[in-house]
Amino acid sequence: MKVALIRVGIDKVCGGICSPLFKDGTYEFVPIPEYFYRSHAFDAKKVKTYSTEKGKSGRPFIDYFKTEGKDKEQHRDCPIHNDPEFDTFTYGDGNHTKGALVNLEKGDFIVFYALFEGFDANVAPGMYIFGYFEVANSMLVTEQDQYELVSEEFKNNFHIGNKEIFDRDINNPKNKGLKLVKGTENSRKLKYAYAISRALPSQSKKSDIHVISDEMMQIFGNFGGKIAIQKDPLRWITNKELVVKTVAWLKGLE
Repeated sequence: MKVALIRVGIDKVCGGICSPLFKDGTYEFVPIPEYFYRSHAFDAKKVKTYSTEKGKSGRPFIDYFKTEGKDKEQHRDCPIHNDPEFDTFTYGDGNHTKGALVNLEKGDFIVFYALFEGFDANVAPGMYIFGYFEVANSMLVTEQDQYELVSEEFKNNFHIGNKEIFDRDINNPKNKGLKLVKGTENSRKLKYAYAISRALPSQSKKSDIHVISDEMMQIFGNFGGKIAIQKDPLRWITNKELVVKTVAWLKGLE
């Protein structure tokens, strides 16, 4: 068994905001924008925007953008890329940097974390875990004629539910295929978000660098010295003892 951690969701670079964290520890996970649709038509019945899609609180996602500013206006009618999805537990990724997703096997775990910031409380931006899949299977799709093969099992995934996105991913040779992961019924989206990072000042960038916190390093380990979780490369836990410890910790979360 092994565990992979992967960063997802909107952030200050892709979208302009952090997902909101509330003072009671609950949260709203805000997906990334799908900029592909700025130059391509989309089915408004299938593809939600930040104005039309509402979170679990009943508020549309656009409400979490700053009241004034270009980010809110630019994203008001922008489609969202809703992935991962926790109705049928699927995740898709066309990025070539996520090729190792296909190494996930039945019984492994993939843990999702995102950049959150206090919305109704003064909480600085940080990385938080908000859900995980117990993996049922993973696969690599490299040909368009494989669409029918995956269209039923992954029909709720954004990359499959929107054929033009599937075609884009498959037709871009840089992607090296579309990576798909399916979770079992033991997968969960958590009620609360759990902090896993600490901030280190950066000399070359305006914002802090997020690294795994000392507390969470006691559970996850140090990822072979790659403690930075600022960007989106996968972080792996393969040590048997740490895997057991991590999975037990995950299953104890609310």
